[in-house]
Amino acid sequence: MLSPSLRPCLRLVLAALLAAGAAAACAAAPRAPLVTMLDGDATLLRDGARYALAEGVRLQAGDLLMTAPGTRLLRVEFPGGLGVAFGPASRAMLAPDLGDDMRGGVYLLSGWAKLVAPSGVSGAIRSPLADTDTTAGALILSVQADGAQAFAESGPSRVQSRVPDAPAQALKSGEMLALPAGGARPVLSKGASQAFVQAMPRTFMDSLPSRLSAFPADVPPHRLGDMSYADAQPWIDAEAPLRRVFAERWRRLAADPQFRAGLVAGLKSHPEWTTVLSSPVRAPQAAASRY
Repeated sequence: MLSPSLRPCLRLVLAALLAAGAAAACAAAPRAPLVTMLDGDATLLRDGARYALAEGVRLQAGDLLMTAPGTRLLRVEFPGGLGVAFGPASRAMLAPDLGDDMRGGVYLLSGWAKLVAPSGVSGAIRSPLADTDTTAGALILSVQADGAQAFAESGPSRVQSRVPDAPAQALKSGEMLALPAGGARPVLSKGASQAFVQAMPRTFMDSLPSRLSAFPADVPPHRLGDMSYADAQPWIDAEAPLRRVFAERWRRLAADPQFRAGLVAGLKSHPEWTTVLSSPVRAPQAAASRY
């Protein structure tokens, strides 16, 4: 039997071991990506609410990011050294998990994104018109109403058009692939076009150092209010895999009269909501879902 005089010492030892184990577990767990640079306004959609992004905000899988038309740069850094920069008027989903055919670090719905992967690291940007990836390279993707353009600034990249049966296209440094909307044949060229360079955000021309170490503590995002139908509509009307995801994720928001009115008016663009709208209306719960 343990001596009574030794019991306090044993409790201290056990407490120290538990604390050390917890610290080791936290250190071993992968950390979520972080907003490390922001020049302008950017909004986060999460849990049915709108938040103002700021440097130091920790992001989650499924977060929706939106930059204002006048925003010069929003940069997100991932553990392992991967960095993604967004230009003005851009909409993106972080770390989507939308089925076997749509997995990647970022889904760019519209706008501009620049992916930079250090040596030995791979990254991917998905989009409505093409899926792209690079290893130890820098890749710029533009998604606009008239099509998409992928430019391999450095290192090897790969572009997979969403056109059925289209082969993947390898890009060497300095090559650009234009993917017109409507399924027309992609066009490969040496060097970026003059129109692409003129439209590209000026901040994409800079080589940006990592700023992860500048934020020892996470910064909470500032809540701006509830998410409106206008905020959600571009995602609700996106391609089919996304529409199915958001019909499930945001079904509780259909109880809001304004949100429901928008859903009903545009039902042809998102038929996945038919079942939700025909179900009995329930008041939104106080506790939000995962996304």
